[in-house]
Amino acid sequence: MLKSQSINKRNQWIRVHQPDDSDLKQLVNNFEVTTEMLNYAIDPDERARVESDQAADITLLIFDVFIADMNSSKPQTAPVGIMFTANNLITFTNNETAFVNDLISQQIDRKDRDVEQAERIDIILPVLYQLSTAYFAPIRAADRERIKIQQSLEKRTERAAIASFMNLETGLVYVVTSLNTDASLLQELRRRTTSLSQAQIEMLDDVIIEAKQGLEMAQTASDVIERVSNAYSKVLDSNLNNTMRFLTVYSIILTVPAIVFGFFGQNVHLPFAKSPIGWELTIIVTLILTLLTTWFLLGRGFRNK
Repeated sequence: MLKSQSINKRNQWIRVHQPDDSDLKQLVNNFEVTTEMLNYAIDPDERARVESDQAADITLLIFDVFIADMNSSKPQTAPVGIMFTANNLITFTNNETAFVNDLISQQIDRKDRDVEQAERIDIILPVLYQLSTAYFAPIRAADRERIKIQQSLEKRTERAAIASFMNLETGLVYVVTSLNTDASLLQELRRRTTSLSQAQIEMLDDVIIEAKQGLEMAQTASDVIERVSNAYSKVLDSNLNNTMRFLTVYSIILTVPAIVFGFFGQNVHLPFAKSPIGWELTIIVTLILTLLTTWFLLGRGFRNK
């Protein structure tokens, strides 16, 4: 689907949302877009980067944005294509990233800007700033969830908590990767662009700072979650080892009475067989052997640690 909106007398904004073949042909024929750049823009797996075609006067930004998804096993970020042609601003979105169009529309409709003097980069930079700071909330939420899980583990260690940590780590992997590539994209844009005004450069620097800040926050949260998760995994493994050690010692000790009673239960001539206190003596022998076995095993380091 294509929708166009005038920015000013010089430029217009083209929204490209879930385009079909007809839309793609129209972009190439009517809106100064090359097939190669179009393929980059609509690729759902394209990494964040800057791509340019100087001959066609096209600059394409692939920017990763955070998407709120309750299913933490799915990717938490998705790419958005922002293309500058000679006269147009073109954005490429899907159902997950359609909210970016609302942010751009708000910038175009701002009343405190001279619309006729505004450039397309003046519209996009504030949007990139908003998209970069949008990562802060989920990073803080992941850290709060980590604290909550950690506090519950201090009372009782459960394997379900490790699965919760794994979900948090999975989500943060997408966030760290996207923020890292977004920061690289913005720095590359800063190096390539030579026609920006001082105000535009300052705005771009602000966006870069926010992206780097988000990256540092995400890396810190990810590192803490990973270390806490590993620590509790080791605790669980230690508990399991202690349990297996206890069961091993317990089974060996219980084997001793079975051997003694089985031995005396055979129809052969045995000591104490005709003694009036033979049963009691058998019990005493069993206790002595059991105590010796217990002392030997514990002395050899089989106690829980």
